[in-house]
Amino acid sequence: MTWPYRETVLDLEPHGPLPSQIYWRRRGLALGIAVLVIGIIAAVAFTVFGGSDSKSTVKNDAVPSQVPQPENKTPVVAPPPAASIPPPTPTATEAVAPPPILKEGDDCPDSALAVKGITNQPQYVIGDQPKFTMVVTNIGLVACKRDVGAAVLAAYVYSLDNKRLWSNLDCAPSNETLVKSFNPGEQVTTEVTWTGMGSAPQCPLPRQPIGPGTYNLVVQLGNLRSATVPFVLAEPSAQDPAAPAPPPAPDAPAPPPEGPAPAPAG
Repeated sequence: MTWPYRETVLDLEPHGPLPSQIYWRRRGLALGIAVLVIGIIAAVAFTVFGGSDSKSTVKNDAVPSQVPQPENKTPVVAPPPAASIPPPTPTATEAVAPPPILKEGDDCPDSALAVKGITNQPQYVIGDQPKFTMVVTNIGLVACKRDVGAAVLAAYVYSLDNKRLWSNLDCAPSNETLVKSFNPGEQVTTEVTWTGMGSAPQCPLPRQPIGPGTYNLVVQLGNLRSATVPFVLAEPSAQDPAAPAPPPAPDAPAPPPEGPAPAPAG
């Protein structure tokens, strides 16, 4: 059996009502546009995929150029397990004893008394003898007793820099005791006189006079001290010398002598 053989020939020759040159130009333009589109797609693909690979390569190459710095690592000590920590040992707390209850007639503690000093005037002149009053007051709620004699109650004079200058017990020590019963609010007053001379314990001589200035009076009963009371010791004011007496007035001139008596009329 014989098969018919037909030769197929690709016909590229344009056919149409227009001249063939026009069809060839259209085919060339379409081919050029297709080539241009393919080129743009290839360039974009290269930029997206090929560029990222190159950047990552540059970055990877730049990293080894940095010199690694040594790190100072502090060793971390793990805390011991909770089971190995001994529990805290409870310490015994001493009970605070309440202050004793003061009964009527007991000795007055310092907390039940108040002392203060009083000057008879705020300013003195060199040569004056200031009078100081020492006051002891029961500020408690019950009556109590306390020794307020001259052996334990004293007045002191201090400078403003807290230098001790005088005490009434330095040169006139006393063993006198005076146990006084204080009702609540009751006061006991004692007056002493200061000559203005300095003194020290055992009264060493010679004693020096205290110069002008501002000083503090302090009253002390045992360990109980009063607040400071300032006073001033001033220089005496200069007195004007006595004015000289005026000279005596000169004597008045003697009256003129009387004239001769008139002659009798003849």
